[in-house]
Amino acid sequence: MKKQIFLTVSAIFLVFAASFFGCSAKSKNNDMFFNEMKELLKSHALVVAYDDGTVKTYDDKGIQPLFKHLESGNFKGAYVFDKVTGKASALILVYGEAARLHTGILSKEAIPVLEKYNVKYSADKIVDYIINRSGDDKCPMEKTVSDIDDPQEAYITLKERFGQ
Repeated sequence: MKKQIFLTVSAIFLVFAASFFGCSAKSKNNDMFFNEMKELLKSHALVVAYDDGTVKTYDDKGIQPLFKHLESGNFKGAYVFDKVTGKASALILVYGEAARLHTGILSKEAIPVLEKYNVKYSADKIVDYIINRSGDDKCPMEKTVSDIDDPQEAYITLKERFGQ
């Protein structure tokens, strides 16, 4: 009986240890991946990474990198690293089925969109809203989608107004 209890306790310990150390190794790899992608973001406007190891970078300004990426497919399952993410960008990411987002600057207006559609996110800084390039008004893309909550409608509207 004592031997059986000892084996059961030993088995539980081994399962616990394996899962604990497995999670630690996975976490360490995730941290390394995250830091590498953030480093890429320093020299690009947008970085899109997939679980299969594919990484795509874009250097255009504004919302153009998101549209360019959608021309070649979608964001399905991707981890997106973006310099600035407002509601317009969040709606485009949801439309393209992104799974995760890290951004340098995230607007408070984008957060409900990301949460509603279960896009995991993190940000270096959260602001009330995204400002335009001259710094004297709200971003025109943000104004365009202020009353839009449907990702497909936002994509069509933004594509017509700001797309290529």
